Amino acid sequence: MAEKRNSANELVPDDEELVERSLAGDAEAFEVLVRRYGRAIYNVAGRFFRQPEMREDITQETFLKAYQALHTYRRGASFERWLMKIAVNACYDALRRMQRRREFSLADLAEDEQTWLEEALAKPAFELFEQQQQSENAVALAEKLLASLSPEDRLVMLLYERDGLSTAEIGELMGWSRSKVKIRLFRARRALDKRLRRILQGAQSASASKAKADEPESRQER
Repeated sequence: MAEKRNSANELVPDDEELVERSLAGDAEAFEVLVRRYGRAIYNVAGRFFRQPEMREDITQETFLKAYQALHTYRRGASFERWLMKIAVNACYDALRRMQRRREFSLADLAEDEQTWLEEALAKPAFELFEQQQQSENAVALAEKLLASLSPEDRLVMLLYERDGLSTAEIGELMGWSRSKVKIRLFRARRALDKRLRRILQGAQSASASKAKADEPESRQER
């Protein structure tokens, strides 16, 4: 088995050797894998959930499932990629359990979110993802829009639009065909656009009503 050297120039077992030791009953070997990839799995969970406790739960669930399925790991393949696939599916399962698909209206938005929305009236829904690093309001609105989608659509949008994965890579992670990923992506974009247009119409109506209310009484009477 190949081995790595750490900063102290000590030999460190590679992933495959640690898997073999774990399968042979060496609990400490699996703990090394947990320490090696724990932060990476936590960050994967952070792509889908803001709450630290949710990220911790996903991380623990991922390693539990990985340990239980360790015998299915194919030697020679990337252990990290195998683990990431389990993590993404754990996130997907969590989204399905939450299943928050309620519609929301303009009244659900904070005042600063409404202001930002009025300034972005002409932009397609998926462009919100490109602005997430530039505007906290864009982030908040995008999260609320995403929460109204099905777990499948939400997952595909995040992996494709935000994380930059290809349809083939998403298919590999989820065990879906590439055509299914493309269909899901199309549906997710259409659903986001439909929801955003509904919110925009509400924002425009509210803005028009506010402008009319601010007019002098003499002008309103004409």
